[in-house]
Amino acid sequence: MSNYSKLTNFASKDSLASGNPLKVIKGTEIDDEFESIETAIGTKADSASPTITGTATIATANITTANITTVDLGNWTITESSGVLYFASGGTNKMKLDASGNLTVVGDVTAFGTI
Repeated sequence: MSNYSKLTNFASKDSLASGNPLKVIKGTEIDDEFESIETAIGTKADSASPTITGTATIATANITTANITTVDLGNWTITESSGVLYFASGGTNKMKLDASGNLTVVGDVTAFGTI
């Protein structure tokens, strides 16, 4: 990804004396500008529905609403489907929590255990 930086200061040519060879705007200067703009635009994500590949780094984010259906936590995933949260380990659902607060687990539940 690159940012656009102006290559030629065309406005500075206005102050040059008539007949000064530097006052002439060359096609190569314009071509270089357009190529620089094309590269900058072509390496940026679209603002509407961008597709990001790899790892995206966000310096600071203030997210008030997010529509996330799956959270990947390494070996564990949390997935929401029809108002039910499913907690899976190694690709196998281990428990679910529905919108009413009912928790269903696979296996035994130990109360007051230690970690």
